[in-house]
Amino acid sequence: MNELNYKKIGERLRKLRKYMGLTQEQVANILGLGRDAIIRIEKGNRKIDLQELINFSKLYSISMDELTAQEHIINGNDVALARGFSELSEKDKKEIISLIEYKNILKSKNKGNSYDTGRISNQ
Repeated sequence: MNELNYKKIGERLRKLRKYMGLTQEQVANILGLGRDAIIRIEKGNRKIDLQELINFSKLYSISMDELTAQEHIINGNDVALARGFSELSEKDKKEIISLIEYKNILKSKNKGNSYDTGRISNQ
């Protein structure tokens, strides 16, 4: 297995955060980390454990493979969605994040049903 390139992962996470219109403080609060940890992660100065990678993956709706791949191409639809999200008011952003969390809870309760095709949140 190849060694993870934390510098590239950090750059990718920073770009995704900005596309989503989130601040480092907001990401820190959502993930239960300190803002200083987000800064170090985005600079590639801090290793990221598996659970943190999973949480970033869920937050930014990106697969673990896309997040850790040596080369990365951002999907055009994801960029358009992120840019649209960034233009929303803080209240609307919170409402959408709550809706996503609610949908993930529903999906986790329906795990194993044939109509469940989405990712499952562990939160």
